[in-house]
Amino acid sequence: MTTIRVAIVIASVLIVFIAVSFLLVANRDTGIPPQDSRHDFIVYMFEAISAFGTVGLSMGVTPELNVLQKIAVIILMFVGRIGPITLAYAWYSRKPGLVYAEEAVMVG
Repeated sequence: MTTIRVAIVIASVLIVFIAVSFLLVANRDTGIPPQDSRHDFIVYMFEAISAFGTVGLSMGVTPELNVLQKIAVIILMFVGRIGPITLAYAWYSRKPGLVYAEEAVMVG
């Protein structure tokens, strides 16, 4: 039971890390050197964790995001609402065909 919890935590941290990395890479209009962009990292980390947790909190940077960053935040909200394990199961568990249940129903 604890193995599945650890897997959920690791998957969640990995998803948030990828999202924060994408938000930082897609931020190309600041023009400040990377060593001076600690504030951007904290703001984007807060936005990503808030979006993944579907909390609704923001540091006010959401209207300033470009289109790619907004799409990333929307996808992060969706993944956070569905859940990483459920999303992975839905993605990788493809059945070749549907099998309908059959039953002899007595009428009358």
